[in-house]
Amino acid sequence: MKTRSVAIILSLLIIIIILFSFFILQHSTLSPSSKENSSTVTSSINNIPSSLSNKPGFISSNASEILLYNSGGTFTILGHHQSDSAYSMSEAYTPDASLLVSPFIWNMKFAKGYVNMTYDGPILNVDINMTDFHKISPNIGVNGYPGVMYGEECWFPFAGHSIESPLLELPAPVENLPQIQSCLYYSLWLDKGSIDDFSYDIWMSQNPTTTYLKFPDVEIMIWLYHQEEITSSYFKYEGSFVVPSIVNGSHENLNFSVYILPHTGSGDGWIGVYYVSQQQLEGKVTVPLTTMVQENFSFMGKVFRNLNESEYYLDAVQVGMEFNNDSTGTSIMGVLFI
Repeated sequence: MKTRSVAIILSLLIIIIILFSFFILQHSTLSPSSKENSSTVTSSINNIPSSLSNKPGFISSNASEILLYNSGGTFTILGHHQSDSAYSMSEAYTPDASLLVSPFIWNMKFAKGYVNMTYDGPILNVDINMTDFHKISPNIGVNGYPGVMYGEECWFPFAGHSIESPLLELPAPVENLPQIQSCLYYSLWLDKGSIDDFSYDIWMSQNPTTTYLKFPDVEIMIWLYHQEEITSSYFKYEGSFVVPSIVNGSHENLNFSVYILPHTGSGDGWIGVYYVSQQQLEGKVTVPLTTMVQENFSFMGKVFRNLNESEYYLDAVQVGMEFNNDSTGTSIMGVLFI
């Protein structure tokens, strides 16, 4: 009887691992676009086949998917103060493409401990355990952004190109992007410090071969979960944006506050666009990625009148967690990508 129970438990675990994917990019009709190049997309969120909408992924009007989770094996990346491991990198091969992985502790001058990123089959576990953290820029309340990247970034730290699906080859002209919805399945935990945000970090440039980001390049952050609030006067609130989404199996209209940072870091720094969720989202979350990328031009246009969508390329999509330490310099927290 005991042997039979153990066998049943093992079987259930195997089924769970097979069914749950980590990060799947989908071509989608989640939110029909008003763009002329998307005029053939007519189905709505309610018309997505249930067999597909119940799975994490990118779904298109023809139900095509790009599966982006590690296809097998186990490996670990450690980021810590010694050597250059804060920017160490690996590549996770997925059923349809690949992801570049890095702890990216970009604001660390000194610290004890580590960021441990371990892939075990399709599951990525990010474990942050750091003490006595000293920042390179103490006035910035972010220690790093451990996460993954799909696409091409010719600049630091990735300076590389993931393997891509023919369904979404990046860089790609923003105005010609297929309608994509992106599904993430994740769980956050926190002991000490703070989770500034769990987010998408999306990059657009006018020159996709650039090795140095500057104005008018664009960084779009979509904060799905956040403990940080935007209060700095450098950020300009430009309104709210409501998008139809799927949260843990339920169709919802998610409301995002939108902020523009005209220049990041310096007077010639790139433009920052921040979609800040008014809910703290966790679990399985699907958002219309193309809609949010393309519609950011209406918000940037309130600050910069001469930016044209036709001049931009979508270079890369990152997903990760910005984290910070507490008053003692301690950060103990993590995220599980399923």
